[in-house]
Amino acid sequence: MAEPLLQLIARGDPTAVARCIDEYGGTIRAIASRYLRSMGEDVDDAVQEIFVEIWKSAGRYNPVLGSEPAFIATIAHRRLTDRQRRAASRRTTDIASAPPVEQSRENFTPDRAALRDDLRAAASAFESLDRDEQQVLWYSLYQGMSHERIADVTRIPVGTVKTRIRRGMMRLRELLSPVSAVKEVAR
Repeated sequence: MAEPLLQLIARGDPTAVARCIDEYGGTIRAIASRYLRSMGEDVDDAVQEIFVEIWKSAGRYNPVLGSEPAFIATIAHRRLTDRQRRAASRRTTDIASAPPVEQSRENFTPDRAALRDDLRAAASAFESLDRDEQQVLWYSLYQGMSHERIADVTRIPVGTVKTRIRRGMMRLRELLSPVSAVKEVAR
């Protein structure tokens, strides 16, 4: 078995950096596009920031604790979440300094407490799924990985990945349906 790229990068192997970009560049670009598409953020800038963080963190990678793709995806997720928060903070500042706008019934948006409750319900539903369902859903929904890539990362057959995703989504729908019904009644 070949030594993980992150360990080679940590040791200063100059070819490992180029191999890491070749191996994970497309995936990181796809994830960054998914996170930042609606925000007008620079995807190239984000990808560069992620790779810099990967190279800085390469020495912390331990293959016993998790796979290399999972380690890299976690770094990407954290950097992109930070970018989203910074962008949201800028928008909040812009909105706060804008003159007040009269809200009509058509422009009504749920308050933060309701949104927070919905997010808690979704997180709780996700946590109640089986570990195998959580894992493939995380890679699929949050990391933007294809079924084939998930199969490579988790070392399970593609058919099993598809089944777990479908089963997990069905269970989430079932678990969240009472929340949806309550919201409909409230309207």
